Amino acid sequence: MTSPDEAGRLTPRRTPAQPPITESMRDHARRNPDSWLYVIDEAFDPAGDVPPWAIVGAYPVNSAGEIVTDFHPNDQYRPSPRALGYPEPEGELEELLQLVRTRHRRADDLPPVVLRSTLFVYAVSPRQQNLTGFYDKRGRIVVPAYTRRSLVPADWPGTRTLTGKQLLPDLAGHPLAINPGGVVTAVIPVEHLTAVSQQD
Repeated sequence: MTSPDEAGRLTPRRTPAQPPITESMRDHARRNPDSWLYVIDEAFDPAGDVPPWAIVGAYPVNSAGEIVTDFHPNDQYRPSPRALGYPEPEGELEELLQLVRTRHRRADDLPPVVLRSTLFVYAVSPRQQNLTGFYDKRGRIVVPAYTRRSLVPADWPGTRTLTGKQLLPDLAGHPLAINPGGVVTAVIPVEHLTAVSQQD
Protein backbone atom coordinates (compact mmCIF):
# COMPACT_ATOMS: atom_id res chain seq x y z
CA MET A 1 0.00 0.00 0.00
CA THR A 2 1.00 3.61 -0.45
CA SER A 3 0.01 6.85 1.25
CA PRO A 4 0.63 10.55 0.56
CA ASP A 5 3.43 12.29 2.44
CA GLU A 6 3.36 15.92 3.64
CA ALA A 7 4.16 17.13 0.12
CA GLY A 8 1.33 15.10 -1.36
CA ARG A 9 3.64 12.60 -3.03
CA LEU A 10 2.97 8.89 -2.97
CA THR A 11 5.23 7.08 -0.51
CA PRO A 12 5.40 3.36 0.30
CA ARG A 13 4.19 2.17 3.65
CA ARG A 14 6.58 0.05 5.67
CA THR A 15 5.78 -3.59 6.24
CA PRO A 16 4.40 -4.39 9.70
CA ALA A 17 6.93 -5.48 12.31
CA GLN A 18 4.84 -8.57 13.10
CA PRO A 19 3.18 -10.23 10.10
CA PRO A 20 -0.43 -11.36 10.60
CA ILE A 21 -1.01 -15.05 11.26
CA THR A 22 -3.26 -16.64 8.64
CA GLU A 23 -5.24 -19.87 8.69
CA SER A 24 -2.83 -21.45 6.21
CA MET A 25 0.02 -20.63 8.59
CA ARG A 26 -1.89 -22.26 11.46
CA ASP A 27 -2.50 -25.36 9.32
CA HIS A 28 1.20 -25.57 8.51
CA ALA A 29 2.09 -25.20 12.19
CA ARG A 30 -0.28 -28.01 13.22
CA ARG A 31 1.48 -30.32 10.79
CA ASN A 32 4.93 -29.28 12.04
CA PRO A 33 5.01 -29.08 15.86
CA ASP A 34 8.19 -28.12 17.71
CA SER A 35 9.54 -26.12 14.78
CA TRP A 36 9.78 -22.62 13.35
CA LEU A 37 7.30 -21.10 10.94
CA TYR A 38 9.22 -18.90 8.50
CA VAL A 39 7.44 -15.93 6.95
CA ILE A 40 8.57 -15.30 3.37
CA ASP A 41 8.35 -11.99 1.50
CA GLU A 42 5.24 -11.99 -0.68
CA ALA A 43 7.27 -11.50 -3.87
CA PHE A 44 8.86 -14.94 -3.46
CA ASP A 45 7.44 -18.43 -3.85
CA PRO A 46 7.89 -20.22 -0.49
CA ALA A 47 8.20 -23.51 -2.38
CA GLY A 48 11.00 -22.13 -4.56
CA ASP A 49 14.53 -20.92 -3.99
CA VAL A 50 14.25 -18.23 -1.30
CA PRO A 51 17.39 -16.20 -0.49
CA PRO A 52 18.06 -15.58 3.23
CA TRP A 53 17.31 -11.86 2.87
CA ALA A 54 13.79 -12.64 1.59
CA ILE A 55 12.79 -14.20 4.93
CA VAL A 56 10.79 -11.68 6.96
CA GLY A 57 11.33 -13.64 10.16
CA ALA A 58 9.90 -16.63 12.02
CA TYR A 59 7.34 -17.63 14.62
CA PRO A 60 8.10 -20.49 17.04
CA VAL A 61 5.68 -23.42 16.94
CA ASN A 62 5.10 -25.30 20.21
CA SER A 63 4.71 -29.04 20.78
CA ALA A 64 0.95 -28.79 20.26
CA GLY A 65 1.46 -27.32 16.79
CA GLU A 66 0.35 -23.87 17.88
CA ILE A 67 2.04 -20.68 16.74
CA VAL A 68 3.59 -18.73 19.59
CA THR A 69 3.08 -15.01 18.97
CA ASP A 70 6.72 -14.22 19.69
CA PHE A 71 7.84 -13.13 16.24
CA HIS A 72 11.59 -13.13 15.58
CA PRO A 73 12.38 -10.64 12.78
CA ASN A 74 15.22 -11.33 10.38
CA ASP A 75 17.81 -8.55 10.66
CA GLN A 76 18.96 -9.29 7.10
CA TYR A 77 15.49 -8.97 5.57
CA ARG A 78 15.20 -6.72 2.50
CA PRO A 79 11.54 -5.94 1.80
CA SER A 80 10.58 -6.33 -1.84
CA PRO A 81 8.91 -3.53 -3.81
CA ARG A 82 5.63 -5.43 -3.51
CA ALA A 83 5.95 -5.77 0.27
CA LEU A 84 6.68 -2.04 0.54
CA GLY A 85 3.59 -1.16 -1.48
CA TYR A 86 5.32 0.34 -4.49
CA PRO A 87 3.07 0.93 -7.51
CA GLU A 88 3.06 -1.82 -10.12
CA PRO A 89 6.01 -1.03 -12.43
CA GLU A 90 5.48 -0.44 -16.12
CA GLY A 91 8.35 -1.76 -18.16
CA GLU A 92 11.82 -3.09 -17.55
CA LEU A 93 13.37 0.14 -16.29
CA GLU A 94 10.70 0.89 -13.67
CA GLU A 95 10.93 -2.65 -12.37
CA LEU A 96 14.72 -2.43 -12.12
CA LEU A 97 14.57 0.97 -10.39
CA GLN A 98 12.41 -0.57 -7.69
CA LEU A 99 14.67 -3.60 -7.29
CA VAL A 100 17.77 -1.41 -7.02
CA ARG A 101 16.04 0.84 -4.48
CA THR A 102 15.20 -2.19 -2.32
CA ARG A 103 18.69 -3.71 -2.74
CA HIS A 104 17.45 -6.72 -4.69
CA ARG A 105 19.62 -5.69 -7.66
CA ARG A 106 22.85 -3.73 -8.05
CA ALA A 107 22.96 -0.11 -9.19
CA ASP A 108 25.49 -1.22 -11.81
CA ASP A 109 22.61 -2.97 -13.60
CA LEU A 110 20.89 0.34 -14.36
CA PRO A 111 23.00 1.94 -17.16
CA PRO A 112 22.46 -0.72 -19.85
CA VAL A 113 18.71 -0.77 -19.21
CA VAL A 114 18.54 3.04 -19.27
CA LEU A 115 20.35 3.11 -22.61
CA ARG A 116 17.82 0.82 -24.29
CA SER A 117 14.72 2.31 -22.64
CA THR A 118 12.46 4.95 -24.16
CA LEU A 119 12.33 8.09 -22.03
CA PHE A 120 10.26 11.29 -22.01
CA VAL A 121 12.35 14.47 -21.85
CA TYR A 122 11.47 18.16 -21.61
CA ALA A 123 10.68 19.90 -24.88
CA VAL A 124 9.19 23.28 -25.77
CA SER A 125 8.22 21.85 -29.16
CA PRO A 126 8.47 18.46 -30.91
CA ARG A 127 11.24 19.91 -33.11
CA GLN A 128 13.51 20.77 -30.18
CA GLN A 129 16.88 19.08 -30.63
CA ASN A 130 18.75 19.98 -27.45
CA LEU A 131 18.17 18.66 -23.93
CA THR A 132 17.06 20.88 -21.05
CA GLY A 133 18.63 20.62 -17.61
CA PHE A 134 17.39 21.82 -14.23
CA TYR A 135 19.03 22.42 -10.87
CA ASP A 136 18.29 19.70 -8.33
CA LYS A 137 18.16 20.09 -4.54
CA ARG A 138 21.94 19.65 -4.34
CA GLY A 139 22.57 22.49 -6.76
CA ARG A 140 23.59 20.18 -9.62
CA ILE A 141 22.32 20.54 -13.15
CA VAL A 142 20.59 17.29 -14.09
CA VAL A 143 18.63 16.28 -17.16
CA PRO A 144 15.24 14.91 -16.08
CA ALA A 145 13.72 11.99 -17.95
CA TYR A 146 10.58 10.00 -17.22
CA THR A 147 9.71 6.40 -17.94
CA ARG A 148 6.11 7.21 -18.94
CA ARG A 149 4.12 10.25 -19.97
CA SER A 150 1.80 10.10 -16.94
CA LEU A 151 4.76 10.85 -14.65
CA VAL A 152 5.80 14.00 -16.51
CA PRO A 153 5.20 17.23 -14.51
CA ALA A 154 1.96 18.96 -15.48
CA ASP A 155 3.72 22.30 -15.99
CA TRP A 156 6.01 21.02 -18.73
CA PRO A 157 5.08 22.56 -22.10
CA GLY A 158 5.71 19.28 -23.89
CA THR A 159 7.92 16.22 -24.25
CA ARG A 160 9.76 14.24 -26.85
CA THR A 161 10.80 10.62 -26.66
CA LEU A 162 14.31 9.28 -27.01
CA THR A 163 16.09 6.17 -25.93
CA GLY A 164 18.80 6.60 -23.34
CA LYS A 165 21.37 5.87 -26.01
CA GLN A 166 19.97 8.57 -28.31
CA LEU A 167 20.09 11.28 -25.65
CA LEU A 168 23.53 10.33 -24.34
CA PRO A 169 25.55 12.56 -26.76
CA ASP A 170 23.54 15.65 -25.71
CA LEU A 171 23.90 15.26 -21.93
CA ALA A 172 27.02 17.47 -22.08
CA GLY A 173 28.49 15.88 -18.99
CA HIS A 174 25.37 16.28 -16.85
CA PRO A 175 23.83 13.35 -14.96
CA LEU A 176 20.51 11.87 -16.02
CA ALA A 177 17.73 11.99 -13.41
CA ILE A 178 15.17 9.23 -13.91
CA ASN A 179 11.64 10.01 -12.65
CA PRO A 180 12.67 12.90 -10.36
CA GLY A 181 10.02 13.65 -7.76
CA GLY A 182 8.53 10.17 -8.10
CA VAL A 183 8.28 7.28 -5.66
CA VAL A 184 11.49 5.70 -6.97
CA THR A 185 14.14 7.82 -8.67
CA ALA A 186 17.77 7.48 -9.72
CA VAL A 187 20.48 9.92 -10.76
CA ILE A 188 22.96 8.28 -13.11
CA PRO A 189 26.31 9.92 -13.90
CA VAL A 190 26.90 10.39 -17.60
CA GLU A 191 30.25 8.62 -17.21
CA HIS A 192 28.47 5.39 -16.23
CA LEU A 193 26.22 5.56 -19.27
CA THR A 194 29.13 6.36 -21.58
CA ALA A 195 31.22 3.48 -20.26
CA VAL A 196 28.44 0.97 -20.94
CA SER A 197 27.67 2.48 -24.34
CA GLN A 198 31.29 2.09 -25.43
CA GLN A 199 31.15 -1.62 -24.62
CA ASP A 200 28.47 -2.22 -27.27
